[in-house]
Amino acid sequence: MSGDALFEPVSKYVRLGYIVLEESSRVQEAVKAMRENGYGSVIVTKEGKPVGILTERDVLYRVVAEGKDPKNTRIGEVMTTPLITVTPDTKVSDAIAIMSKKGIRRLVVMSGEKIMGIISLMALVGDSTGKSILLPEVEAEERVKCPYCGAVFGTVGELSKHIDRVHIGFGLLSEERLR
Repeated sequence: MSGDALFEPVSKYVRLGYIVLEESSRVQEAVKAMRENGYGSVIVTKEGKPVGILTERDVLYRVVAEGKDPKNTRIGEVMTTPLITVTPDTKVSDAIAIMSKKGIRRLVVMSGEKIMGIISLMALVGDSTGKSILLPEVEAEERVKCPYCGAVFGTVGELSKHIDRVHIGFGLLSEERLR
């Protein structure tokens, strides 16, 4: 894929299949539906309107880890809310930024009041389906630390000059000694 993928709309990467259950449904029912359909989440509705999402992580952290009974726990009690949504024309880069800022891995794509599907961070940055984008590699700014005093420098050359001037004696290691 091209580097322009970050500027493409999320509609190009949205998973059109999804599960919707009312908030009064039991966690066990939701987990069975996720397993049967191969999905990691369920969109939760209240009176037919999307209000939250239940993810595998929600089940692990808010049901299993808390010792709750999935047969008796309603998904509305443990879902992630509010539901964070985007429109089909939202740029991929904006969707990634929203997920990062909110600390979530999925966004529901809404076209008006209608659910279009779910977009996941994995679908955007890479998965095994081959329908993922290539993100530009970001080079970290190289920094080196003086082993003697802990001062930080941008290059090894700057560090070498620092050690030479401050810790060993001016000009002993640098080319300045030869001038």
